[in-house]
Amino acid sequence: MSEVYDDLRPYQDGVYHHDFTLDHLKSSEFDPFELTNHAVLITGYGVEDGVKYWNVKNSWGNDWGNGGYFKIRRGTDECGIESIAVETKVVL
Repeated sequence: MSEVYDDLRPYQDGVYHHDFTLDHLKSSEFDPFELTNHAVLITGYGVEDGVKYWNVKNSWGNDWGNGGYFKIRRGTDECGIESIAVETKVVL
């Protein structure tokens, strides 16, 4: 993930999606040197209530989120999670 916002900290369940209406407008241009302030591990994917998501292991410990994991919207590059992935491996 490239950027963690304050509204992720209280996450407990559901599919996370940052509300950008609270932020200043950002440029939509691609920036290969996008600021990164957090790294996570994508462990799977799915669909909940019609919303595609990535299942993600966070580094904040098992007491955070859903046992240390969270779901984040998939297909919209939420928090830069898709645009700056450095490695992927499908395990069957």
